[in-house]
Amino acid sequence: MAGTIDLENLLWALGILLLPLLLAIPARIFYQTLFLGIGPAERSYRAMVQRILDAGMQVEHFRDALSNESRKLGIKPGKARLNETDLLYPLGLAHFLLTPMVLILPVLAVAALPIVILGAPVLWALEIILIRQRLLINIIKRLETWFGKQIIHIPDSGHGHVSESSTILETSNMAVHFYKVPRVVFLGLFAWLIIHWMFRLETGLIEIILASVLYIFMLGVIGIITTALESDLVLVDPSKGRIMPISDWLDSMLNPIVGVGLLFLLGRDLMFEARDGNAVLFALTVLIILYCATAVGITFQWGYAWWRGKQIRVQFEAQAIEKLNPFSYDLTRNRGRIQLNVRCTMAERLADQIGPKRELSFADLDNLPSAHSGVITSPSNPLKK
Repeated sequence: MAGTIDLENLLWALGILLLPLLLAIPARIFYQTLFLGIGPAERSYRAMVQRILDAGMQVEHFRDALSNESRKLGIKPGKARLNETDLLYPLGLAHFLLTPMVLILPVLAVAALPIVILGAPVLWALEIILIRQRLLINIIKRLETWFGKQIIHIPDSGHGHVSESSTILETSNMAVHFYKVPRVVFLGLFAWLIIHWMFRLETGLIEIILASVLYIFMLGVIGIITTALESDLVLVDPSKGRIMPISDWLDSMLNPIVGVGLLFLLGRDLMFEARDGNAVLFALTVLIILYCATAVGITFQWGYAWWRGKQIRVQFEAQAIEKLNPFSYDLTRNRGRIQLNVRCTMAERLADQIGPKRELSFADLDNLPSAHSGVITSPSNPLKK
């Protein structure tokens, strides 16, 4: 017979689990006020950047104009670039839930080291299967064929925003990489909760080992796929009038599964421990697992994804061009009018490095798409052939 719920134990456990949330709110406010700034100069600069994004243009096309604007407003270049990053890759509450990890990073780094060492050959093997053996591009090709969708290429507004590796420690670059961390972190907690729910082993160490193996596999598959899909491929469903980046389409399927699964497993295990175990110990274990997964996720993002990311994307882009040969489009908006204009093939766009042949100004935003078509050579529309 199941025991009665130890209410005091349960309340303490809930308080421990809510502690990261209580720390995340002031951490977010601190980041916005100290790093981003909330004064009129910052608001004016962000409005300029938002205007570029609303027009569907790439921020880096306006680098000179933005630099001039930041100088006029008295905003330092690093702070200006960080505000751009916050609009392109906004850090939400989920990111700041992980910030307490910074306070105990040395301890967590030691605890996560075995997972990192074990994961390196697994990541390498999965990269060979998914990328070099063309499994991922073949799946995407089947997606296009079986579901009647079309794959096209639309350059992302943040293309080229991340600086070269020599400035990897620049705050804006760190924010871009940290933006991608929660996606892989919560997989670690999800993996442990699955193992804990399925086996309920008396030895916690064995549970952690099994969960680590599952986490490494999930991290490798999801991490490598999402890294490859940063190649700006977009899924078009003409019958439903939808345009969605493939990476967002993947997130739309993955996030509900992981999110609902986390809440269900966490609630179920917490109630079980409140009846027949120690809910406080379980809550502490959850936080330890979460922050160890954060250390692994950061190591993956700043290590493997940064070191191998560019090579993975280049290989995948070459495979996409060979297998799909998608057209590259400009999706722009001017005075409320949205236009999707085919410009060239993806291969031609990448050969031109997805950039204009001259810097654009804010005046060009008022002349879309004519200003844009004057910058990038427009071939004859292949859809009319």
